Amino acid sequence: MLVVADSSPLIYLSRVGVPHILPTLFGDVVVPRAVWQEVAERRPSAAGIRALHEAAWLRVVDTPSSSADLGLDPGETAAILLAESLHADLLLIDERVGRAVAQERRLAVRGTLGVLVQARESSVLPALKPVLDALGAGGFRIAPAPVRQALEHVGEVDHIGGP
Repeated sequence: MLVVADSSPLIYLSRVGVPHILPTLFGDVVVPRAVWQEVAERRPSAAGIRALHEAAWLRVVDTPSSSADLGLDPGETAAILLAESLHADLLLIDERVGRAVAQERRLAVRGTLGVLVQARESSVLPALKPVLDALGAGGFRIAPAPVRQALEHVGEVDHIGGP
């Protein structure tokens, strides 16, 4: 499976100490150099970055030069264009506008929450809720409804008392 990642999934999964779920689920993950600069080079001492520097499964590539203006930040644009050029099976991206642009361009997308749900369903993660709690504490913003739906989906909701 060929997977391209934007910055947000890499940043947040590494921040909460679970970047290892990516190669377990997908094998190698490809990122454009613009994303790598955003993730690692501009934040060299951020939590979890060392694990990404040491990750043999993470492949940083130069993207073909393009004058395409997708109305997004450079990393999102590069990730979408790279996913297109490689005919990627999946693009990991969180930002709502970026996801919409990618879907309009017929790319399959999944966000950090979707990756975590897949990891929990595959038993790569023993539990989803502690990781979601750590994400929230680490600044990851997501509405309560999708969080509750994800927890219900993996059976981690007490239907009487809630998550």
